[in-house]
Amino acid sequence: MKLIHKTLLFVVFCSASLGAQEFVNDIIIPPLINSDDYHLNVIETQHNFNPNGSDTLNTMVKTFAFEDANNPGTTTILGPTLTWSYLHDLTPTVTNNLTEVTTCHWHGAHVPQFADGGPHQRIMAGDTWEPFFKVLDKSATMWYHPHAMGLTYRHVQMGLSGMIIVEDPEDGMDDPTLNFLHRIFPNEYGVNDFPLIFQTKKFERNDAGEIAIQTEEGFKDDYYYMVNGIVDPVLNVPSSMVRLRLLNGDGKFAFNFEFKDAEGADFPAQMIATDAGYTTLTHMLSNILMSPGERTEWLLDLRGLEGDTFYIRNNVSGMPGSPGDIIGDAMTTGGYATDRDLLRIVVGPPAGPSSPIISFPLSLFPSEQPPLSAVTRERTKVFRRDRFDVSTTPLYNIDSTLMDMMVVNDVVKMDSTELWTIDNQTNRAHPFHIHDTHFWVTEILDSFNVALDPAEYVELFDGPKDNVLVRPGWKLSYIATFADYGTEVAPDSSYMYHCHILPHEDNGMMGQFVVWNGVGDGNPTAVRDNALSTISMDVFPNPAQDVLYLDGTTNRESTLRFIDMNGRLVKNLRLPAFDGAIELSTEGLPTGMFVMDWQTVEGRGVSRVMIQR
Repeated sequence: MKLIHKTLLFVVFCSASLGAQEFVNDIIIPPLINSDDYHLNVIETQHNFNPNGSDTLNTMVKTFAFEDANNPGTTTILGPTLTWSYLHDLTPTVTNNLTEVTTCHWHGAHVPQFADGGPHQRIMAGDTWEPFFKVLDKSATMWYHPHAMGLTYRHVQMGLSGMIIVEDPEDGMDDPTLNFLHRIFPNEYGVNDFPLIFQTKKFERNDAGEIAIQTEEGFKDDYYYMVNGIVDPVLNVPSSMVRLRLLNGDGKFAFNFEFKDAEGADFPAQMIATDAGYTTLTHMLSNILMSPGERTEWLLDLRGLEGDTFYIRNNVSGMPGSPGDIIGDAMTTGGYATDRDLLRIVVGPPAGPSSPIISFPLSLFPSEQPPLSAVTRERTKVFRRDRFDVSTTPLYNIDSTLMDMMVVNDVVKMDSTELWTIDNQTNRAHPFHIHDTHFWVTEILDSFNVALDPAEYVELFDGPKDNVLVRPGWKLSYIATFADYGTEVAPDSSYMYHCHILPHEDNGMMGQFVVWNGVGDGNPTAVRDNALSTISMDVFPNPAQDVLYLDGTTNRESTLRFIDMNGRLVKNLRLPAFDGAIELSTEGLPTGMFVMDWQTVEGRGVSRVMIQR
């Protein structure tokens, strides 16, 4: 009976998802949080993906979502859009109301390792995570999603994702160029500035006969395309200059986006930003290939076009490379993926002040790409598919090694610039994502060892990236600076790099690196460790002002170091043997958060303390 239910359901789903498109559902625009101390809840809820549709999916389905704790009930899929401002201090909290562990990773954000939200920052069921960090990212479109080891794909498919907008500064003193772009670009959220999160999901009957999201790996067909959690959506926009922020938030598939008018002709769209910020110029592109995790921003000039209709289309037949290269093309989906419109855009009356932009192209933001002369080290990461004892089938991996939470794969010196080459020796394209830093692509050699022309791949070469699709046979090189947030070498101090096809990541196509602050062993290599603290210590009061107390026990002289949130040593103390609480002066310490690293003959203790004046 269970099998019959699934078969009948798939027939209904196939006819609905591949049949004539009606575009009967208004798109959801996620609610906006504009605060430096927001509180997110991770919740189980229910969502209707096709509220005005005529097929079986027009029903409530169990989902996960991020919810604004101050406005419960406002999200049933994805999460609110977060707005960040450059150089602001953020103190978010994330409470896990699920019955399983999760995390909350700020994808694309340059934050301290302890605030990154990767696999090491687990949020157990019922617990609250309280990171803190300064926004060091300039204007950009980023996103947040879970990153628990082995659970990332499941949690994203269940609905956990949200967009982050790092806003342009309104004060010209912060950055005159970004302030100028703020004044000429659309920036009114939900009016002329729209977040668009593209995903796919597959549904089936569970044992109770209910429609449920399938979270198993490997599906090739019978799935739905959706934008902001809605299938066949309609976006109503003004006949003005409009900004679209595109995120491929899918767990597996790449999209080959095109902007089309109602007759199917190309509509001129101007790309203005890649993952981590503005491009140097606007670029009019007829299509763009975006892999899981990538973001782009676009301007559409819709002035004088009230009443017209446009579409964002997935041009599957125009996917580059050979059939089967890119997950999401016709071959990798067993012929299920075909050219189809993903979003209908309906142009209404104008809104807001008229755009001052007269023509394109426009000069945007000067490149901050470091020069090759600054490179102090080069390293190569190789994508492979090998056999391992943990699996009966070969697994995609990096450097013939599977992810191990207790192993540091690479050690990068703080305040250094490196050139990384990603060598894809597999038969599939893999999106490479690195935490902590942004990079600039410097060269791509194809499978014939011929360099690609940057003018034909401006979406890769012009603009800062943190996520890039490396096609089969490519050797893609990028330059990045690891300016700060240094730590000692330990697994718990690691950032991730990985394939952003989430089942590949979950199955071990991931590695760890530490930005080393120079403290500790003089020439650190890959290490194993179970925890930073091996002895008990207590620090009070916390926050502290002029004095604080360290409560612990050591029979010999010990060392206590205060390290700031950039990983820099601020104060070093020699302490006598003591048993109980010892008084410490905070003289010489500025206000802010510090890590206290206490090294004794008995072991090591680590704690954080806030200094206030």
